[in-house]
Order: sequence, then structure tokens, then C-alpha cells
Amino acid sequence: MARCGEDSAPPGVPLGSPGVCSKGLQRKGPCERRRLKAMVSEQLSQDLLRLLREEVHTDVTFSIGCTLFKAHKAVLLARVPDFYFHTVGHRDNLKNHEHVAVENFEASEFRTFLQIVYSSNRNIKNYEEEILRKKIVESGVPQKKCDFSFLSKRSSDHSLLKHEIPKEINSKEENVISTDIYDLEPASELGEDLLKLYVKHCCPDIDIYVDGKSFKAHRAILSARSSYFAAMLSGCWAESSQEYITLQSISHVEMNVMMHFIYGGTLDFPVKANVGQILNMADMYGLEGLKEVAIYILRRDYCNFFQKPVSRRLASILECLIIAHSVGVESLFADCMKWIVKHFARFWSERSFANVPPEIQKSCFNMLIHSLVSIT
Repeated sequence: MARCGEDSAPPGVPLGSPGVCSKGLQRKGPCERRRLKAMVSEQLSQDLLRLLREEVHTDVTFSIGCTLFKAHKAVLLARVPDFYFHTVGHRDNLKNHEHVAVENFEASEFRTFLQIVYSSNRNIKNYEEEILRKKIVESGVPQKKCDFSFLSKRSSDHSLLKHEIPKEINSKEENVISTDIYDLEPASELGEDLLKLYVKHCCPDIDIYVDGKSFKAHRAILSARSSYFAAMLSGCWAESSQEYITLQSISHVEMNVMMHFIYGGTLDFPVKANVGQILNMADMYGLEGLKEVAIYILRRDYCNFFQKPVSRRLASILECLIIAHSVGVESLFADCMKWIVKHFARFWSERSFANVPPEIQKSCFNMLIHSLVSIT
């Protein structure tokens, strides 16, 4: 999306138009984005932590004495690749459920380690290195033999079955997301790590077909993030035993938005995305966070955060009003109504207002009459 500082101009409004970068918007925009980022980041963290606790779609079990810890290879690979290859990576097949005995850990210590891996919103590289260093020293392996140079090796093998990590999952210098998709921002370091796993197609276990295009994903992460996918892949649906699923009534652009949000908690949409349709999609797939992102974008790009009226903004606010009404977003619908009533003299003569559905027009008139009566 076109940007103006941290805030984009609405469709059809060129940058530099009056009101696009108002002082009010410059104050409101960053504050709203920080609030959204914190909310989406916390939701992603809680979803992954719940995935760990509920032990859904696990594919590796660690044992410390008689205590067992079930986990997910994809999450470990995304967040602690050194630890993954030190403990699990020498196995022959990522698709098989592995059992790994872990030494030099107390059960409570390892439980804390997994909780941090799944839920920390920060970069945990230093923490991982500290854990590995302790493990190697206590196991009696000479420190000089602790060589993780394989982390920088190049490999064309995307199956991740070798004793090395391919550049796709390791390189910090490489731009993770193609700028041809859109300029997105993951909600946190956790989102960035998971998004890298998705974008680089690392060890997926299910294909999703939309519009003839394939989206490679991970059952565990889909289930953790979406109530729709959790039900579909839980065993109650026929799709739970299939290696691929097909989704209808959704475009590949919308699917792309959804997948990037599921993995990264991303805070933007591509230029071609239909915000109203994404709002509907988020509601259908049980993605409350994605609904919040869509509502934020509607407030920002369509309503200018309800700053002073600008002629070019009037039609987009009416469009936002219709979208909010159709999807049932009552708070956004109410805010649009209040703003329209407040500036009703500007809307009355607008041709776009005549195209608003009659029931919404009637609601505007009733609210206007109520506001005038309350004043008198």
C-alpha cells in the first residue's frame, strides 16, 4: 500500500492531497498502529503457547527421565534451529514422530525452555546459544568440537533432511518477504520466525489449493491460529486425513493475506486486496486478530481516522459504512454514522450518498433527527 509516514492514502486519493497527512493523522496513526501491533503480537504468542499445552499435531517427543514433552518440529526449526539440529536434525524423516531423550536438563528447566520458544515475542538466539553451550559442557563434549558453522552453509535441499540448515531458514541478510507481495510488518520476532518458515516452504505437511495455486503450510500452526482449521484438521472432517485441502469462495490474494497473518501476525494488506472481503474471510475462519487489522486499515485508509472532512474522503467513508454494516462490525458502523451525522451538510449533496442502501440512509436520517432533538 502507498504510505504516508506510517499511514496510507485511501484508494483513489493521491499522496499530497489535502488532509491525507494532517497533523491529527500523524498523531493518531502511530498510536493506533502500536496498539494493534501489541494486540496481534500477544495473540500470536498465546496461540502458540496454547498449541504447546494442548499438544495438538505434535511430531516429536522429548523425554527427561519419566517426564515427556511433546512439541512441533516446525516451531523448533523456526525458532531454535541450532537446538533442533543438535537434538532432532540427524533423524532421517521429518514426517515421522520422533522420540528424543534429552540429557543435562531438569524437567522444569526444559518446560520453561519450550514455553519461551513457543511464546517469546523477542529474538531468542542468545538464549538458545546459552542453552546449547550448557548442554554441551555438561555432557562432557569438548567445547572446541561445538561447531555450528553448518548454519551458514548453502543448500538446495528444502526437505531439511541433511545435517545442515539451508540458507532460506538461516540467512538474516536475505529479505524474507518478496517486495512483490507487499510491504508487511510481522507483529514480533516470533511472527518473523514463523513467517520465514512459511515463506521458504520449510517442512510443510499440508497443501492448500486456492484458485489453482498451492499454499504449503503446517497443520499445527493452522490449528493454533484458526478455529476453522482447528475443526477441519482435528479428525472430525474428512480433510483431516488428507495431505491437501481445497478452499472455495476465496481468492489467492485473500488467501495470501490470511496465511501471512496466521504465521506472522502481519499488519498490512497488499494493494489489490479487498478489505471488505478480507473482513468477511477473517470472520469465517475465526481470525479475530485479522478482523482487527482489517478494521484498522478501514479506519486509516477509508476514514482517515475520522479527521476533518475532505471532499475526496467522503465517498470512502460511505463505503466503509456499507462494509461495516454488511459484516456486522457495530463499533466501526457506529463511528462512521456519528461522523457522517456530524458533517451531514457535506454528505447531503454527495452523489455517493444517494447510492447508499435505503436502510442505511434511513438510519442516518434517524440519528440526525435524534441529534437535533437532543440539542433543543
